[in-house]
Amino acid sequence: MIVFLEKVRVKTIFSVFEPVKVEPLELCYIKTVLNNMNVENYLIDILFGLKQPKSIEPDIVVLTGYNVSEKEIIKSARQYKIKYPRVRIIVGGVHIQGNRNDFRVRDVDYVFHSQSLNTFKLLIEKILRNNKEVLSTGVDSYVENSSGGYWYIGDDEIIYQNEEVVADRNIFYQISNKVRYLEKRKVALIKSGVGCLYNCSYCYCKEVNSNHYINANYKRMAEEMKSIDANYFWIVDDVLFSTRSDALEMIDIIKKGNLKIKIIAYLRADFILKERDLLKDLREVGLVEVIVGFEATNNDELKAYEKTTNALDYPEIIRILRENNIDLTALFMVQPDYGIKEFKNLRKFIKNNSIDVFSISIFTPIKGTKIYEQSKPNLTTQDPRKFDFMHLVLKSKIPKWKFYILFYGTHISLLKSMRIWRYIARR
Repeated sequence: MIVFLEKVRVKTIFSVFEPVKVEPLELCYIKTVLNNMNVENYLIDILFGLKQPKSIEPDIVVLTGYNVSEKEIIKSARQYKIKYPRVRIIVGGVHIQGNRNDFRVRDVDYVFHSQSLNTFKLLIEKILRNNKEVLSTGVDSYVENSSGGYWYIGDDEIIYQNEEVVADRNIFYQISNKVRYLEKRKVALIKSGVGCLYNCSYCYCKEVNSNHYINANYKRMAEEMKSIDANYFWIVDDVLFSTRSDALEMIDIIKKGNLKIKIIAYLRADFILKERDLLKDLREVGLVEVIVGFEATNNDELKAYEKTTNALDYPEIIRILRENNIDLTALFMVQPDYGIKEFKNLRKFIKNNSIDVFSISIFTPIKGTKIYEQSKPNLTTQDPRKFDFMHLVLKSKIPKWKFYILFYGTHISLLKSMRIWRYIARR
């Protein structure tokens, strides 16, 4: 039995600069499952030059990708079926979990929509045994019969605790000289929590695992970081800490373990403000950069997003992070109805608060969320590649060309950032 694991990617505006380039973590978890089953497998990712092995025919191909890769995943499934008619195609991943209906096409055999790696193992075992029985949860299966075939729709599956699987890091070591977060190099991804316990209206993350949130296991997270040879660890849980006790637990675990690590993580603005006294300890145990979703600079917009943070607190939060020598990547989002005034206000906020590194996205309803369904009648495109947060998918108030000039023009101040220039120099 031979399995190909492929991360399907499409070119976006970010592809030109590639400020962030990281390992395909989802597939590294699956690779561990297959390794433990003694199943021969190969990881394919064009971003890192990991190509299909020559002269090897797969029995199973697992395809995953971001929302922008939706059509490309289906196209890849077709190409594999043409090249290897007997191959079994499994599609899965975060985007597919919330949009399984769109992937039930004839060139796909299984739509895997569970968070459970144990369920994935059961699926592989079923294929290995040529078992015709379908899995009743976590997987939609195409079943062939005398009339052609039909889709068996598996029930949603919710996991209630983290499974004891550690991602295979052999690929990371192969590509460690290529992975980065801006100027920070040799960055390994760490994942422990599942979903998000907040309810921001635009966010897809809270929909994962049927809205059931699983908090991070900080002890296992620390053990995993200790075992990996990396310069930085980017913890990609949607929110690293939701309570003070979470942060205290991680601080205690890292101190007792005497870990010397550098961490990049997502934190909410209100947590930083409320637990400001913990930032010194967090910096001492390795928190070197936080990614904060500010989204907007006024409370009317934040209220519409159901964000529950206060824009008036943002300057103080930025000051606190700077005081504790913690780098900040600030995330902002602009609405299609922005005009000159709104872009001017955003530029002014960035300048007045001396924000060194920031990212600005265009409000984009993501398929699989309620806000997508609400926005559907007003969408100007259905092309998944345009849903990359850098294109308008809703009609703008001002002419599109003017909107894009203002949008991309706001990014010009990034050229004042020493961190950006260090990244450029290293490129």
